[in-house]
Amino acid sequence: MDNIIYNDFSVLWVGYIFANYRNSYPSQQYILDNMYKIPSILTADEIIDKAFKKAKKVQVVVKGKSKKDNKIAIAKVKAVKNTISSSLNRYVKSFPSFDTIPPFYYELFDASIGVDALRKSLGALDWCRKTIENIADETVAKIRRSDNREYIKAQRTCFFGRSSSVIKQISKDLDFLNRARRKLLSVPEIYPEKPTIVIAGAPNVGKSLLVTQISSAKPKIASYPFTTKGISVGHFESEGIIYQVIDTPGLLDREMEKRNEMEQKAILALRHLANIIVFVIDPSEYCGYTMDSQLRILSDIKTRFREISVIEVENKVDIVKLDTSRFKISALRGDGVMELKDIVVSNLKGM
Repeated sequence: MDNIIYNDFSVLWVGYIFANYRNSYPSQQYILDNMYKIPSILTADEIIDKAFKKAKKVQVVVKGKSKKDNKIAIAKVKAVKNTISSSLNRYVKSFPSFDTIPPFYYELFDASIGVDALRKSLGALDWCRKTIENIADETVAKIRRSDNREYIKAQRTCFFGRSSSVIKQISKDLDFLNRARRKLLSVPEIYPEKPTIVIAGAPNVGKSLLVTQISSAKPKIASYPFTTKGISVGHFESEGIIYQVIDTPGLLDREMEKRNEMEQKAILALRHLANIIVFVIDPSEYCGYTMDSQLRILSDIKTRFREISVIEVENKVDIVKLDTSRFKISALRGDGVMELKDIVVSNLKGM
């Protein structure tokens, strides 16, 4: 039930986990590099078309007429088999191994795509590849034993038909994997060695605006809730140290099992990435959520993440300023933002 955001898939890495298990998993750059190498996945019809075009272009040099029909037919069958087999094998091999990736990645992928569904589709591709290879080998053996031109042609045609039928059985799996690929390619870069600040709070309280004020992140900002469609990652430098700032989607005041995918992803970001949490409150309640509701979310966060320091911040003090001990800012005007940044850095240095 704990996930995070990702502009349709935007986040990587596990912060504190790597303090103890830094050498247990592939490097973050290794995972990123391999994600970006996932090729575009063709549809079933496109794979069939590609394979048959290769077969049509096959040229066989035959000395004499002996076994000419056999050799041409075998070459065409092998061209189709090799084209399909290499394509499907490349797709399967290009996806990351879910047995070796860090827990954060695993949970993120599971929440956003579904690891079991992904494994099932990759398994379907591997089944298809092996099935077509077996059919091709059987067909080649039959063609080699025959001198009957019509029989040879019939076997070749039968192989083409059976291959098409098998490929079409994994049509939905190919489509699913292509969608998964697009999500994986949108994952941003987050580095475990850098101290990480996670900005959290209810929807529309000003989190994204605060992130743009203190870091290089440029999240999309609008005047309605749920405008943060994924986790945005920004950075800033202080005294030679690079800090990461992560903008999460809004959290609603309700039980974990009732939270949607975006909310779950925000919780995952808090769990795995945060060295410190800046919880933003809108005392004006213009965000659409009452103070009581926002404070219940804050209480839930503090209960669930006791090991992570939380800095409570009241935003929009240009509209409403309460008599509380919380830090006061106006992300819109920039009031108190740099002071907040200094406090966050000081807290991180003290950890």
